Parts: sequence; C-alpha cells; structure tokens
Amino acid sequence: MNREKRLFFLIVTLAAIIVLVSFILRRPLEEKSFVVRNTPASVVTQTPTTVVSGILAGQRTWNGLQITAVNVEPDGWPLVKAQNRFNKPPLPGKRMLLITVRVRQVEGEKPVTISASDFKVVGERKTIYNTYSNETNCGVVPDELDGVVTKEHPISGAICVQVPQDENGFVLVYEPYVGNTPAVYISLPPNR
Repeated sequence: MNREKRLFFLIVTLAAIIVLVSFILRRPLEEKSFVVRNTPASVVTQTPTTVVSGILAGQRTWNGLQITAVNVEPDGWPLVKAQNRFNKPPLPGKRMLLITVRVRQVEGEKPVTISASDFKVVGERKTIYNTYSNETNCGVVPDELDGVVTKEHPISGAICVQVPQDENGFVLVYEPYVGNTPAVYISLPPNR
C-alpha cells in the first residue's frame, strides 16, 4: 500500500474510534445510577456533581417547558391492544404503564420538539424503564406524545412503558438525548 492510502485508513480508523468512544461515554440513562427521592410533588434535577430538589408546580425544564403528568393508567394493555391489533401483550410478569402528559412552553421563543422517546420511568426499585427497548416498549400507543411545542401551541399525549406488575412508586423522567442536559423528574398523579 502506498503512503497516501495508509494515511487515509489511519484517519478513518481514528475517526471511527472517536465516534465509538463518544457513543460509549454518552451511554443511555439505563446505565446511570442515581437516587430518586420519594417526595410526592418534587422535581429532582440531576447533574454530574449535584442533586437539587424543588417544587413541581410552576417548575420549568432547562429548555423552557412545563411538563405535567395528568393521568396514569396502571394497566394500559386494553387501550394499547385496542389501538393496534398487532401489538403484543405485556411480557410475563409485566404490565403497561400508560401516562398522559401535558407540555407547554413557558419560557423562550424557539419551538421545542418533544416525543415519548424523550421520557423514561423509574420505580421504587430504582430501575429505569424506557419507551424503546424490546423489554419495555408497548408497541403502537394510543395518542402517543409527539410534536412541536410553542407558547401558542401546547400539546398532550401518552407515554407507555412496560414495568413489573409488583412495582409502584413511579416517577416520570424527562431527559431528551441532546447532549449534557440535566434530567428532570416529575411526580405522577395517584392512580384513579
């Protein structure tokens, strides 16, 4: 091989290694460990060095949103099944937790894109359940959260995750994958 080809392959290999290392360092929330305070109306913001708690009412996310969980369906399988007959039932020992949220922009002028994949759920066992893995995905969800929020256009929608049947004490986690931004923890309303 001539010198130019070796240099080209060296640069491509180094770039691939850099991309791989950055991907590993920005691993998903499932692999992070943290403590969630079991306070009914609290928001906990996690940064690499500190944990801060505050009041949920009127609290703003780092990108100017106010996210309110308005309803929780502890067994959302009947609704998910009715949405799409090809949806698979919950895995053995699990149930589908269906959470309805309302999102409004209370600060800033730039529209914010938001979807169900920006959220995770953590329970009393401190295990993270996301909306997209094979073990926690619900399939096609009725009125799934997805859209653009502006001050004039709030949106609402559903977030669904599979959780163990015998786990409770869930908290909704807003943590879009957009760099090194803090996660926001949102209390859920009591089951009706």
